[in-house]
Amino acid sequence: MLSEDDPLERTAVVNLNDLKKDLGSKRQVKDRYLLIRARGAQLGQVLKLGQQPHRVGRANDCEIWLSDDGVSRRHATIHFENGVYTIEDTGSANGTFVGGQKIERAVLRDGDLIQFGPQAVFRYSVADEGQEQLLRQLYEASVTDALTGANNREHFDSQLRMELSFARRHGTDLSLVIFDVDHFKRVNDTHGHPVGDEVLVEISKATRRLVRNEDVFARYGGEEFALILRGIALDGARVVGERLRERIAELVVTTDKGPLKVTVSVGCASFASTQDATAETLVQLADKRLYVAKRGGRNRVIADG
Repeated sequence: MLSEDDPLERTAVVNLNDLKKDLGSKRQVKDRYLLIRARGAQLGQVLKLGQQPHRVGRANDCEIWLSDDGVSRRHATIHFENGVYTIEDTGSANGTFVGGQKIERAVLRDGDLIQFGPQAVFRYSVADEGQEQLLRQLYEASVTDALTGANNREHFDSQLRMELSFARRHGTDLSLVIFDVDHFKRVNDTHGHPVGDEVLVEISKATRRLVRNEDVFARYGGEEFALILRGIALDGARVVGERLRERIAELVVTTDKGPLKVTVSVGCASFASTQDATAETLVQLADKRLYVAKRGGRNRVIADG
């Protein structure tokens, strides 16, 4: 539940209340077909269904990728046929259920609960544009890091796998940029944790001004951040990394001991330039290059080697 004690959550509450008022003043057409995560990881996640088949499972090329235990690699497929959606179990080990009943194939109706294996549960919903927007805002509030406003690590992990699946299906590239604040422990030890927090907030603001709407920006952990860049090759990721490094080097944080400036080290990797690319290998390669940048003197971008 949202709490109005937190500034970010208070903003979300205000925005949602405004949205509800707007929705009340106009009639909406229910033309959005959604799966809404009702149990398991990424609770509240909203997936919009198109007219192409949607494969569901743990395999990297599934349109709806699920990490939950008990979900098969090729668990089920959702089809759009004659104006309705149907779901078909594709030989899963633990079954597909609609409304609590195990199915081989079933027509989906508004409000149906769909369960893949023992844990992954979604609600099928036919919604209008405003309802979809409301659901997405609620979910965004739940996957946002409270300090920096970036996405949290759980959301990053899920989105990276989904974006890799998208890149495979569409024959496009995808890059990952991981960056880390140089000598951050020294900042905390010298100026205190509140100043350290302010540094992270300012870095987050500067990063959000650089990225596109389709990019995913997340706090990966502590003073480490990550960017998922859809449709960007390795050379483009290097350019983004350099712009980011330069912008952060220009930041000035005011402290009681005078102005404070920080730098970041950056590692880049891309789907097309990585053999057998998975989320894990992409992260490992970007992280390896980040530490090459650290060992090479910090405040630099490494995109090869």
